[in-house]
Amino acid sequence: MAQSFWSRYKRSIQFKRDLKDLYIRPTTRYATLDGARAITILLMVLFHVMFGIVMLFHGDFQKIDYFISHFPKYLRWMWQVQGSDPLFVMCGLLVAYTLFREYKKDGSIQFLRFYKRRLMRILPLFFFAILLYLPTDKDNLGNLWSNLLFISSFFEDQRHIIPVAWSLDVQLQFYFLLPFLVLMVHGTRKPVTAMVVLIVASLAWRYWVVASDPEIYTRPFYDIIYDRTYGRLLANKLYYGLDVRVGAFFMGMLVAYLHFAHGKELKAFFRRHMLINTLLVLAGVAMIVLALCLPVEDKTSSFYDHFSPAFNLLWLSFDRYLYSFGLSLLVLMALCPVGIGRWVDWVLSWPIWHPVAQLIYPIYLFHFIFIVIAAVITFQTVDRSSIDVVQTYQVFLVYFWTVVLTMAFSTFAHIYVEKPFLTLREKVHVDAPAPAPSPATM
Repeated sequence: MAQSFWSRYKRSIQFKRDLKDLYIRPTTRYATLDGARAITILLMVLFHVMFGIVMLFHGDFQKIDYFISHFPKYLRWMWQVQGSDPLFVMCGLLVAYTLFREYKKDGSIQFLRFYKRRLMRILPLFFFAILLYLPTDKDNLGNLWSNLLFISSFFEDQRHIIPVAWSLDVQLQFYFLLPFLVLMVHGTRKPVTAMVVLIVASLAWRYWVVASDPEIYTRPFYDIIYDRTYGRLLANKLYYGLDVRVGAFFMGMLVAYLHFAHGKELKAFFRRHMLINTLLVLAGVAMIVLALCLPVEDKTSSFYDHFSPAFNLLWLSFDRYLYSFGLSLLVLMALCPVGIGRWVDWVLSWPIWHPVAQLIYPIYLFHFIFIVIAAVITFQTVDRSSIDVVQTYQVFLVYFWTVVLTMAFSTFAHIYVEKPFLTLREKVHVDAPAPAPSPATM
């Protein structure tokens, strides 16, 4: 007799087993990718804490100026660690990897099965998050329909109910295209060349988008803090659209293909050419450092003594992709752990990253709630106007409490919402050919 959905859901909840799986990494997982995913989401939370501190002052530009100008110079990279592009790299890598493997095994891709798996992965926690965020604004009901269809970015009068939902829109739009892209890449004689062309084309398109609107690049970046109209323009042009963010996904796809199709050959090549191995790792680190080093948020910095629109055009066009490419290179070298690449793999394989990587999706959805709670704990007040100065140690306290509280809540959400539906997802396809061990559950 067929069981009801509620019965199957309750049978899928295994508290002790799932809690254990959060902290003990199975041998079938790629430890390297756990580390890359964990660091990505932790940096995203860190950036949003920094952003939250600015929002705390709510338009009091004198307080904002003081906070930014007095923030330690050696920590200014924290303003630049926006995690969305690295997250897109990892999504492109992990999901494309499963499709490359499926195509290699079956010679085709089951589109419907792929879309069902993506939706069952994303929707349960997304609906749960919608329920939590919905009461936070009386206008959210009017935005609900576009949020549920993941098309809010297409309409000027619509807003995202979940603060990070714009990036979910981008991801789902990419996932819709991904099977076609994988088939297209395999349909060429040179898959690697095809993906490099896609990356270059995405870079060229982003450059054209910036160059075609002088208002974007003739104004200093810090104006997004002081002019909401400019901030919205920059966000709508360069942040919320798949067309200007797709390059990061393509980079992840390229790493996935190189590792899947040529992993052994690459490892052997790097073993024979240790100098190249070392130079590529150092190049990856240098790209990330370069992308993070400019104090673009501080209008008092000497960087703005001679503001150059031409340089700003290049920075807005390529800075994020430089960061993404550096990350992609480091992950590829860690997946081919030879020479100095073994040190990258060692860091990314620390067991401490595994729980964070497992909880990446609920952390991603819910951390904004706990930034607010962490700020109340740290400053011991709900009156923002009473906070005149934020010390550096208080920033880290807010970050600490945000991570701790988000991890605790995400554990609950994982065990009672995310994991049961992942289990049900596998049972739906129990009659399908069993896949090889996956590098991740993304």
